[in-house]
Amino acid sequence: MDRAQIRNMLLQTFEDFQMSRSERSALNQIFSHINLTEHSLSLIRKEAFQIYRDYKPTAGPNDTGLSWLEDIMKVLANTTSDESSLKSEALFSPRDDCSHRICRMIESARKQIDICVFTITDDRVTRAIKNAHQRQVQVRIISDNDKSYDLGSDIEHLSQTGISVRIDQTSYHMHHKFALFDSKFILTGSYNWTRSASKNNSENLIITNEPGLLLRFESEFEKLWNEYGT
Repeated sequence: MDRAQIRNMLLQTFEDFQMSRSERSALNQIFSHINLTEHSLSLIRKEAFQIYRDYKPTAGPNDTGLSWLEDIMKVLANTTSDESSLKSEALFSPRDDCSHRICRMIESARKQIDICVFTITDDRVTRAIKNAHQRQVQVRIISDNDKSYDLGSDIEHLSQTGISVRIDQTSYHMHHKFALFDSKFILTGSYNWTRSASKNNSENLIITNEPGLLLRFESEFEKLWNEYGT
């Protein structure tokens, strides 16, 4: 099944911004007869998110499109319910080197990295982000306005290299610490992307490909990206 076929199939269930029971059953049957590799799953998820993004600017206060997107993710999760398909791990600082794990995730990305973090001051992470940008990976960064110009912050430097950066403009903090990689993995936790977090702080870092969480975090990233772009 190629990309155009996937998009047409998904659009048929999106016509009224929600998925009926019969449409859900039909998708379950279709997916059950397809050998869903990691590549094909990624394509389906990517097309579903793109359809939702195309619809999002016209959505009113009741975003019915999000319910449709959640239904798609549930169908995919049911189709690939084998526990071996779910991969999660937890790391802790300063016992484990979380920064090295972040760098490896960045290095493994092939198409897109969305980063939503309070600040970045760890030069190792900054170098990995710049290298990803140079190899044509699409990188987007959301960060906090109060921290972006702190001594040691790399946010402005990353913006000057041509990476797309948007900054919180509110009087409060954009305090998230998460990133998405190729619409496949989420990295999140209390861990700040700083040297002090790596060397001194007691922090946690979680990486998972759980579809429901992927949906919620990607939706939150897009919401903030649109808010801070105005």
